[in-house]
Amino acid sequence: MGSGRSRLGWVFVFGFVMPVLAGAQTVPSELEALRAQLEMLQQRLTALEQAQSEQAAAVAVQAASNAEQQESIDRTTDSLAQTRAGIGEWVSRFQWRGDLRYRNETIDQEFTSSARNRDRIRARIGFQAKVNDTVRVEVRAATGQGTDARSANQTLTDANSDKALDLDLAYAEWQASDQWRLTLGKMRYPWARTSSYFYDGDVNPEGVAVNWQQGALGWFGGAYYMHLAERSSQADSNMLGAQLGWRGDITDGARVTVAASYFDHGAVEGYNPFLGSSAANAYGNTLTTRTDICRRGITTCLANDYNITNLMGELATTLAGRPLTVFVDYARNGAADYSNPFSNPLLAAPAGLDTAYAVGFTYGRASSSTPRSWEVGYTYQKTEKDALFAQWIDSNFTDGNSDGEGSVVRFAYSFARNWRANATYFMNTTNIDVPVQVSVPVPRIVSDRDYRRLQLDLNMTF
Repeated sequence: MGSGRSRLGWVFVFGFVMPVLAGAQTVPSELEALRAQLEMLQQRLTALEQAQSEQAAAVAVQAASNAEQQESIDRTTDSLAQTRAGIGEWVSRFQWRGDLRYRNETIDQEFTSSARNRDRIRARIGFQAKVNDTVRVEVRAATGQGTDARSANQTLTDANSDKALDLDLAYAEWQASDQWRLTLGKMRYPWARTSSYFYDGDVNPEGVAVNWQQGALGWFGGAYYMHLAERSSQADSNMLGAQLGWRGDITDGARVTVAASYFDHGAVEGYNPFLGSSAANAYGNTLTTRTDICRRGITTCLANDYNITNLMGELATTLAGRPLTVFVDYARNGAADYSNPFSNPLLAAPAGLDTAYAVGFTYGRASSSTPRSWEVGYTYQKTEKDALFAQWIDSNFTDGNSDGEGSVVRFAYSFARNWRANATYFMNTTNIDVPVQVSVPVPRIVSDRDYRRLQLDLNMTF
């Protein structure tokens, strides 16, 4: 029994211990395999870290290069933006504008050899420039006939010769406030006018003007100092003027403008403030050769002073759905006191030829921005010989002279945007106060000469 138990015990011990010993032998091999795997993983991790480090370095280099390139691009963009901004700001301060007129004109005056027909052009181009928020300037060039302030026309003649282009406008305007404005230079008329022919639309006064207005409606006024002739050794001829007026709505859709003006022309009596100082360009005002009137060195001079009171009124309303403007204009020269009692009618010049007046209307409006729009107008005017300083008066009515009267009929039609046709017919009488000598058909002294003038225009603005 004892030996059997012993054998059984050894069997048990052998059966239990041997597997344990066998398992103990397998553990190191598994650890070795695990250690090998860990080493492989460590090698891969090290390789990955090295690759990431190299990639990060490459990225850093590329980022630095990109940053440098971006900085260069930014500098270039900023430079271009600044340049563009500078150019845009410079360009935005300028507004260019111009117009071209082609005219066919027929003139027929009694006691001349024949009627005259001619084609003429007028071209004007210029700009307005904003200096700052309150100051602007305008400069414009225009065709013209030498130094004639009353005409910017050029006749198509003289074997296709070049046509003159002269300085037509050059002024600065300071808008000191909403109410006050100062203008200096060669400017547009700074005072309110009607559609009468007291003033030529091509004349641009030269000097200084101060204007005031209460607002878009209400009281307005101005004071003006304009140069007429500068002389080195004698007094300068000039015009000192003032205007006071009122503009307002009297009913719904009806606006009235009224104004009173006074224009004192200095150093004109006894002087020759004409175009080119030529007596031929007195445009109807009374002349004299009297040495007690004409200044030293001037053989033919103006016989009168010109201190003119001007009253005007205008009503703007509608009739049958279309604009209607009616005006009245009156002027009187309080200094037209020269008289010449000679028996020769060419030398006789009575005193008191001092009054001018005009009435008229315009119905409709041929707007350059409204195709197929139209207007008609009519004016009647009478200008005695010394009622107005003739350097201002219209160059077409009564052949551009004082001492005349008559009617003017106008029509205008807008074909398309900025393209308009005009027809104007002058039915006038010249030399109504003082006769003139003519040579056709025979030499004689005549008065009340018929004067007809037809103008057909095509106007393009741009």
